[in-house]
Amino acid sequence: MSRQLNLRVDDEFASQLEGLAKKMGRSMASVLETIGGPALAAVEEDLQFEADALAAWEEYELTGNHVSAEELDSIFASALSRAQSVADKSR
Repeated sequence: MSRQLNLRVDDEFASQLEGLAKKMGRSMASVLETIGGPALAAVEEDLQFEADALAAWEEYELTGNHVSAEELDSIFASALSRAQSVADKSR
């Protein structure tokens, strides 16, 4: 099921979107979905990472439990991999 959304954007954004849609031979809605899907996923990943980091910090403050440098490197490598995957999907 699809929904109609009414968005207010500035004239420059609207012109760029319209031009891109014409070049791609697609509707503006289709272009927004193509571009917006990966962007939304990236923002959701960022927010989850921030929430996880905050929860880990709060747990550390309460318990003093921590992770080793190797575990932290693994966590960041995993986050980077997810971010690269999202970026690759948007290309």
